[in-house]
Amino acid sequence: MISMERLLSILEDWGRWMKTDNHKLNYPSKSIGMSSGGESTSEAFEEMCSAQDMSNIRTIHAIIHSLEQGQQDAIYAKYLGAKPPLAYPWQLDMAYDNLLVIAGRRINA
Repeated sequence: MISMERLLSILEDWGRWMKTDNHKLNYPSKSIGMSSGGESTSEAFEEMCSAQDMSNIRTIHAIIHSLEQGQQDAIYAKYLGAKPPLAYPWQLDMAYDNLLVIAGRRINA
């Protein structure tokens, strides 16, 4: 089950991701190297966390695009500065409710 606080955090990350100009075609910035075994660094943990965050962002992106158009528009207005739809507060509340339910099934937060 995902909390509202965690959902809002993922949505903030999604908003930053949507605003970035990324032409890397999702290739990793570093290549995977060979290790002599057993060695673990803090960078490995950070990379694992970044990969999970990116997975959550892609999942939220897909969920947002499965919402009704008014709810999508409300999310885009809130996080990307787009024009708010009619009944914006209601549409945003409905979007949050639906995101909580759907993300609760698809994101292990």
